[in-house]
Amino acid sequence: MVDLGSWGDSAINAWVNLNPSTPWANKLAERVKGLPFGSYLHTTPPRRRALTGPVDPEQASLWQMFQLFSAVGAEQHTSDQTACGLLSKLPLDVRMIIYDMVLGGMVFHLDAQNPRSRILLDICNRPEAINDPNHQCHELSIKRAISAPREQYIEATGLLPLLVTCRQVYSESVETLYSANTFEFTKNSAAFRFLKVMIPPQRLHSMRHFRMRMQLPHHPSINTRSRRDWNDLFQFFTHEMSGLLSLRLAIQMLQPAQAHILETTDVEGAEWIRPMVLMAIDANRRRGCKVEIVTGGVTHDLNAIFKGAVRDDATGTPDKALDFTCIKVHERIRLSLGGRG
Repeated sequence: MVDLGSWGDSAINAWVNLNPSTPWANKLAERVKGLPFGSYLHTTPPRRRALTGPVDPEQASLWQMFQLFSAVGAEQHTSDQTACGLLSKLPLDVRMIIYDMVLGGMVFHLDAQNPRSRILLDICNRPEAINDPNHQCHELSIKRAISAPREQYIEATGLLPLLVTCRQVYSESVETLYSANTFEFTKNSAAFRFLKVMIPPQRLHSMRHFRMRMQLPHHPSINTRSRRDWNDLFQFFTHEMSGLLSLRLAIQMLQPAQAHILETTDVEGAEWIRPMVLMAIDANRRRGCKVEIVTGGVTHDLNAIFKGAVRDDATGTPDKALDFTCIKVHERIRLSLGGRG
């Protein structure tokens, strides 16, 4: 018998592909493989040169100075833009309002056909229906999105021209792009490649609204690696995306994961629910973040369930309310997947 426990996920995948009995190899590999996003979570992001330059201290408000100077290298500087009315005549606070009007208030659908292909961006044309199960404007594999004006200008998003005007405009406006919009990913591979590899780590703290559709090929507690990856996922949301005000994860349970949930009692299943609930409670207490999990087309508001548990047992301890919440969330997930009441 092959001992896969000490192998990395990439080596295990290669072994499965080379094995003459693929179904048998897959079954064996699932016992030790981590979750699909695990390799991204444990990837050290590449060091990038900071592009954000300094802003004239006489124009900057206090919060803007703290945010911008924290990432400024000693060699960076900007030139006076005396010929630009936007930069020379309008105060920074007014410019920030303009940046928010131009770059904010949108829902970005991001997708990639496979883990190595280009991530495509499409601006939602029906943001009011974003929670509709039949919402389809995000199907980028069918309708190719144009994210850069150099390709087909009439179909471009229009986001890049302002950002690349000059270093000062970029420095002042780039955070708005992350903080004033909603990012929705239709695949977890595209999401974590974007979050962990493509953008500077400091931008993660600027994101306020994040949505992701993700698949679980097997149950998060099936083995040590999967439990590690599942716990690390919510540690990532807690510590690296510490500015979130809303988080929505639509989880598609593939057959092995779904069968495991249906066969597990709610008390036993509460353990893999705990990382989600702990993250939701902490984020809500710190900044009022709303955390929703979607399974089987049913939305579970984790903070609302926790507050209901506290309200129903006012004399109970916080630990007891946490335990009850985890059991209740597992019950709701199990029922949403067709389990019996």
